[in-house]
Amino acid sequence: MSRIVFLGVVLITVCTITFGVSGNTKNQFIKKSKSGICHCPGGQYYARTSKFTAFDSIEACLASGGRHPKRGQGQCSASGKQGPAAAKTLPLPPATKPRSKPYDRSVFGGWADTDGDCQNTRHKRLIDLSGTPVHLSDNGCLVIQGHWYDPYTGKVHRTARDMHIDHLVPLFYAWKRGAAHWEPAKQRSFMNDPANLLAIEAGVNQDKGANGPLAWLPPRIEFHCEYLLRFSRVTTRYGLQHTPTERVALEQLTAQKCD
Repeated sequence: MSRIVFLGVVLITVCTITFGVSGNTKNQFIKKSKSGICHCPGGQYYARTSKFTAFDSIEACLASGGRHPKRGQGQCSASGKQGPAAAKTLPLPPATKPRSKPYDRSVFGGWADTDGDCQNTRHKRLIDLSGTPVHLSDNGCLVIQGHWYDPYTGKVHRTARDMHIDHLVPLFYAWKRGAAHWEPAKQRSFMNDPANLLAIEAGVNQDKGANGPLAWLPPRIEFHCEYLLRFSRVTTRYGLQHTPTERVALEQLTAQKCD
C-alpha cells in the first residue's frame, strides 16, 4: 500500500514539473510534441499528445523551433500573447529585394555637341572613322558621304545613312549592370564615349540589339577577339557588374576566341 502511495506522489510531482512550465492551470497551454509540432487546444491531436513541453502562446512555441501541424490537423492562430522569448527569437521576414528601375534611354542624354559646332557625337564619330575626307551637308552639321570599313562584317560603306554608330557595350546592357544608378554626368559620358562607339552597318546593329557577347558576336569571326577585349575594357572602365556566372563565361569565351 505504501508503495502505491509513493508512486502516486512521484507522478504528481512529475506532472507539476512538466505542466508548470506554462504557468497556466486551466490546461489552455500550447503543447510542443517531441517531434516539434505545436498543438493548440481543440486541435485534432491536442488530447493525444501526452509527452510535450508547454508554452503560453503559439508564438512562443514557434519561436522555440516548433512548427504548425499540417493543414486540417488543428493549425493555431496567433494568440495575441507573446512572451519575451518569442519576441527575441521569432524570425523576421526576409528583406524585400529592391525593384530595378525601368529602362530609360533618355537619362543617357542622347548625342552631345560639346563644342557647339552643330556636329553631334554621331557625326564626329563618322568623321573620325572615315578612311577619306567626308562630304558634309550644306550647313556643315551632317555627314553625308565618306569611306567606312565595318569591322563587324568586313564590308566598306560610303553613304552615312547606311551606317549606325554602335555602342559596343549597349546602353540597356549597361543599365542592367549598374548604369541605372549612375550620376547623370557618368551616364552622358558613357553614351558619348568614343571608346564605346563603332561605325557599323545598320542592319547588323539592329541584329545585335542590346545583347552582350554571350548572346551575340559580330558575323566576322576574325574580329571576335578584338571585340571581346574592347568590350571588357569598357565594362571595366565604367565598373559594370557581371554576375559570377557571366564573368566566368566571358573569361572562357575570350580565352577561346583569343587563343
